[in-house]
Amino acid sequence: MAFILYICFCCIICRAFSQHLQPGFDKQEYIETLKINQKVHLDTAKWAADSVIASPEHYHLVYRSPKIAFDNAWDLWMNNEKPVALIATRGTIATEASFLANFYAAMIPAKGQLELDTNLTFDYELTDDPNAAVHVGWFVAMAYMSSGVVHKIDSCYKAGIKDFILTGHSQGGGITYLLNAYLHSLQQQQKLPADITFKTYCSAAPKPGNLFFAYAYENMNSGGWAFNVANTADWVVDVPFSVQTVDDFTEVNPFTNAKTIIKKQKFPKNLVLRHVYNRLSKPSKRAQRNYQRYLGKMVSKAVGKQLPSFRIPEYYKSNYYVRTGNTIVLYADSDYYSAYKPETGQFAIWQHHQPYRYLYLAEKLP
Repeated sequence: MAFILYICFCCIICRAFSQHLQPGFDKQEYIETLKINQKVHLDTAKWAADSVIASPEHYHLVYRSPKIAFDNAWDLWMNNEKPVALIATRGTIATEASFLANFYAAMIPAKGQLELDTNLTFDYELTDDPNAAVHVGWFVAMAYMSSGVVHKIDSCYKAGIKDFILTGHSQGGGITYLLNAYLHSLQQQQKLPADITFKTYCSAAPKPGNLFFAYAYENMNSGGWAFNVANTADWVVDVPFSVQTVDDFTEVNPFTNAKTIIKKQKFPKNLVLRHVYNRLSKPSKRAQRNYQRYLGKMVSKAVGKQLPSFRIPEYYKSNYYVRTGNTIVLYADSDYYSAYKPETGQFAIWQHHQPYRYLYLAEKLP
């Protein structure tokens, strides 16, 4: 028995030494992803003129994908000192197609099938929880990206690289949540090697899905392998619009049989309770239907023009978006507001969202 325990201990030690990424938030690691996320948003020809943020110190670019779906793109970077690859997903850029992915904010189930093209279906299972749902626009973007990402991961693995950092800033962070879950699902299905390690930094990311997806995501990344970094002055981390209805609770809750219980009450108590219940529950349900109508059905008309062969899916009846992942708070204190005075003008709404603002606060972390 002692010998078996010794062998198990040795295996654990060997794995620890062969694994170049370690769990837990790493300040310098995150700062390096910020520098890369700054570059992802720029054409490589403009890098030399970009002095907003210093260039990455430990990584170099080896591949940039072509534009796809909603003008999405991603980079593959390699560490200069150790066998670690980094996949950075570009966030929103100044095109109608890019913003369209954000506004396409209805939900779809976290398990199902999409028809991306006439002869191309995309089967996915981010979690086996039937109540989990995700942002359709960012998921569609991820679906179109996924084959290229998986191909590069496979090539890296064959070259001996088993450790990957996944990152994205802004919309890129929202897509990275979903990419993380998709890659984990491929490992569960034995379509990707189980000994690949993914560590994720979603920076300035919007909310990717509902509570049940958040639970699943946090469970699959437990142990300190995924982080959501948010500047408290940044409004982007608080979108999309979210509304909670009585249908968004877990299966066992006080509202499941509320109508039945109310019916059993004596007259006129039952009428009063029914009136109160309807006044409380109907507004949120009406709001959810409106969100789905405008951010799903109406926006899908523009999606059809951008992606003519994409078949619009059935939506999940919810818009209950929640913050997801282990959150690292970048607190915008008085020093921050002294360093950065309020801006005005056309782009002022983005002032607290920029990577250099995040870098300022990240460098103050212990």
